[in-house]
Amino acid sequence: MNLFRKSSVDKAIDPVLALKAAKQIYLKAKTQGTKAAVAGGLAMQIYGFTRATKDIDVVASGLLDIVSSETLEFGGEIYRFPLEESSVEIDWIVRSDDKKLIYEEALKNAEMTEHGFPVITPEWMVLIKYLAGRGKHQIDLMWLLQEPAIVDRGMVIKIVEDLMGPMAFWAKQDLESVFAEADFRAEREKDQ
Repeated sequence: MNLFRKSSVDKAIDPVLALKAAKQIYLKAKTQGTKAAVAGGLAMQIYGFTRATKDIDVVASGLLDIVSSETLEFGGEIYRFPLEESSVEIDWIVRSDDKKLIYEEALKNAEMTEHGFPVITPEWMVLIKYLAGRGKHQIDLMWLLQEPAIVDRGMVIKIVEDLMGPMAFWAKQDLESVFAEADFRAEREKDQ
């Protein structure tokens, strides 16, 4: 009996394989007329964060016509996508909950990458990570905000204003606190 658990790195997708899978699943969606963009850990890798991921998160406008292995509770499906003698898990996110509008807008504003598929922009990733608000999402959020020239904070605030109108005051104030925390952490890391 093995008493040691495998680390998350042992289960992580090879980044090159992840990029190939993302491109192929995007092309599959495109042939069906479904909009899709990479989010999650692979998007973080594209933006330069060296973090392992065991699946590929894709925000989409609809489901694919392939068999799913599971349904996501907040909306969407989990697909096992065959690629090079193995398969990659794809969390195909089609939100059906109170965060649906945010994800739809993030998808509309996704940008094409040099890898041949769209990715959720850093500003929209900040909002998605902020709304998730826990664990690895918090780590991702702080990294995005601490890295120079990745996130346009003014654009994040504008997105919130556009989405919420006059009710944006509290969200903007809370985001400003998150920005300040990221700045504090960045300064503390410089001093170490």
